[in-house]
Amino acid sequence: MALYHAMDGPNWNDAQNWLSDRPVGEWTGVTTDDNGRVTALVLGANQLSGEIPPELGGLATLERLFLGENQLSGEIPPELGGLASLQLLDLISNQLSGEIPPALGDLANLQTLSLDDNQLSGEIPPELGRLAKLEWFSLRQNELSGEIPPELRNLADLERLDLRWNELSGEIPPELASLANLLTLSLGSNQLSGEIPPELGSFASLEKLRLSFNELSGEIPPELGNLANLEELNLSMNELSGGIPPELGGLASLRFLVLFSNQLSGEIPPELGDLADLQALFLDDNQLTGEIPPELGRLAKLEGLHLYGNQLSGCIPADLIYHLNLNTSSMGGLSFC
Repeated sequence: MALYHAMDGPNWNDAQNWLSDRPVGEWTGVTTDDNGRVTALVLGANQLSGEIPPELGGLATLERLFLGENQLSGEIPPELGGLASLQLLDLISNQLSGEIPPALGDLANLQTLSLDDNQLSGEIPPELGRLAKLEWFSLRQNELSGEIPPELRNLADLERLDLRWNELSGEIPPELASLANLLTLSLGSNQLSGEIPPELGSFASLEKLRLSFNELSGEIPPELGNLANLEELNLSMNELSGGIPPELGGLASLRFLVLFSNQLSGEIPPELGDLADLQALFLDDNQLTGEIPPELGRLAKLEGLHLYGNQLSGCIPADLIYHLNLNTSSMGGLSFC
């Protein structure tokens, strides 16, 4: 009832049976157990507005709280940290502001934490590193600042970490490499600086590594060639220098290699022709020189090859012409074979 009154219940899209004498488990979006205790509140995209009432922290048996895609405002109540049974907390696409309560680190059974697309600010609480059962952790598209807490290395079950589109700064903690079950690491569109830690090459299961639109510098670690399951590598829009490591040619599962808008130099490694599953290769707007390796013609699944804005010479292999995105005004010393 506190939720209904705090969130403008009369104007919800669907408030069937709310505040009626029907069993609570028959109220729209409410699930209860055999004893009538609330186990789930699923009221996404239901025109909820106002602030989240702290009284929700008293639902001792609540396992799922989904209030995403509404017009909620105000701060996240720290009282939610008392929901000892909570497994899913999803508040995406609202207008929530203020800092993330450190008390959320007390949610010992939490598996999914999604706070995307809000107006949250401040730093990521290091206390969130205590969420030992967390599998999905996404704070994408907020106004978070400060450094990425190295305490996140303790999230042993984590499969997805998405911190894109914030204002995070500092270096990428090498401690993240201890996340043995991680499948996706997305840190793009922040203000991260320093070098890419070579320790990231030790991920056993990683499929997507997205570090684009930051201020990363130094060379691409050749250790990234050890990511046997990697399907996407996006390091674009940084300040990376040096050559493209030939070790990247050993990424047998790679489908997207995105390195545009850096300061990469040297020649394109012919080893990239060994990427049998590669569908797109973005090397544009760098300082690459030399000829286009004819080995790239072996890329049978290639659909897009972007090479403009470099200093390449020689001729374009016939096998690549139909996949090449190359402005004629930027061909430089290139010609068609």
